[in-house]
Amino acid sequence: MAQNKDFTDKENVDVAMLEYKDGIKVGSGLTINDDKTYIGTVSQIYDNVNGHEEQVYVLTNKESGLTEAEIKDSNGSLRGAVPYSASDAERAQVQDVTVMMQGSQTKTDTPKLLHDTVTDWLPTDFVTASHRLGPAGAVEYATPFVYRHSKSIITQKSREILDKADRDVSNNIGNAVGIFNKDAGQAVKQSLNSFNKNPFNELRKYILSNSAGVFGGALTTGITSTPIMFAAGGLKVTQKFPPAQFKDAAKHLKETIHKYPNAKIDLYGHSLGSMDIQYALSNLTEEEMRHIETVHIYNGPNIYPLLTKEQQARLDSAKYKIFNHIDHKDIVSLGYDLSGSENAAGIVRHIATVEKEIGDQHMMEGYLYDKHKNFVLMDGTGKITLKDTIEADMIPYRTIKKQLSQSNGGLSGKEKIYLDSLQAEITAQSLVNATKLGCETLQQARNKVVEEAEKLAEQLRQVPWGFSLSPDEVAAAYQAGGADQDSLVTSLQEHFDNRLAKAKALHETFSDLKGQIQAGIQQLTAADQELAGDFAQWSQLR
Repeated sequence: MAQNKDFTDKENVDVAMLEYKDGIKVGSGLTINDDKTYIGTVSQIYDNVNGHEEQVYVLTNKESGLTEAEIKDSNGSLRGAVPYSASDAERAQVQDVTVMMQGSQTKTDTPKLLHDTVTDWLPTDFVTASHRLGPAGAVEYATPFVYRHSKSIITQKSREILDKADRDVSNNIGNAVGIFNKDAGQAVKQSLNSFNKNPFNELRKYILSNSAGVFGGALTTGITSTPIMFAAGGLKVTQKFPPAQFKDAAKHLKETIHKYPNAKIDLYGHSLGSMDIQYALSNLTEEEMRHIETVHIYNGPNIYPLLTKEQQARLDSAKYKIFNHIDHKDIVSLGYDLSGSENAAGIVRHIATVEKEIGDQHMMEGYLYDKHKNFVLMDGTGKITLKDTIEADMIPYRTIKKQLSQSNGGLSGKEKIYLDSLQAEITAQSLVNATKLGCETLQQARNKVVEEAEKLAEQLRQVPWGFSLSPDEVAAAYQAGGADQDSLVTSLQEHFDNRLAKAKALHETFSDLKGQIQAGIQQLTAADQELAGDFAQWSQLR
């Protein structure tokens, strides 16, 4: 969707999560931000087309940039879908398409869901993991998962048993008293149950249940390591890469591109959906890849090393379009370096996260956002990610320059003007991004240091144990030694605020420069319609 260039990272995550929405059908209008932002209307669904249990949703948006309220018809319904069955002329009018590829199913409530879950995990996920990691790697990677998962379950069950035992004892005593006096028996139950919640008893149950979880987790891990190794080895030998679902995903994406020949396509996928998208993109032709606008994938394994050299080259040619988000605490986000984007699809963004339960971690609930709802990156990865982004952003410039040079045996004057303007825009945007990252990093450092200094300053009036001084006398003593509010807090605030002001001024300067370059290009093309047409044509090569 055209407007997603202005989306926050949180909004893009919300779009990706739409693929799990219940009841999606052709004609469903999908929105985010409490229905205020319209994404598109479902126009095509691929669901288990060849028995491989892919779920791919194709959304068309004829009203790019408008809110959900602005695109309702007179009956209050979202404007209709543009399905594959629509006429060529109607499909040709569609400019915006969003494609969502769903992650692995985990429900087994119906035969369809059971087949979906088994197909997603056994012949698709596990096969890919076996090829990506090998038998020994599968055991090494699965061990923490098995331990955490079994420890969590055993701890929870042990705590439930201890809580139930306490309740049973209290209820039995209360029932005994109730034989003689019903009200007294009820009062005894309530009193004993309330007493059981005292801190000492709660601590006892915590220690016992946690100890059971640790022991059980270690035992389960030891028992399962050998079967995991044999299973991974067998799958690697008997099941070839790529899995059938990947191939189907590639066919569906190609068909979508050809059904909407004038549309720019935004792709979203999570987990298995991320792998489906990585593989599908790697199989596009150069011309088909031009229809891809942006790609947002989350918490999916890295299948780049399993692809052929030709497939890797196709992904590399579109690296600047692909935003690959990884949580290193997530068991599924396997196969990536701890920083950088080498040997992976797209620009890998290593997200700072908090540890959650295994399922919640995988479903992106551990992601950390700043006050603007954009991702906080892991410490030490921001500069490398920015460097990778700048290098990737130069890909279309080099590609277009090569194509223009080869087609004409050299560059014309107008082509040189276009390439210069493109290079200037990319460079200016890179400078804006670099200074923005600098401001954000400096702001975070400033807040952290000042917060620590304020905590330290709070101690200046606390009387140490064994001293008979008053708080004022303690503060005076510290001040005599050079430690007071001004030296600990105010001076640090002024130091960082001065540096931050300079960084923000530099960011504003480069932002102004970017605006001036864009204004200059617009002025140039407005004065020369032929040149404007050439610019539009050459931009299609990106």
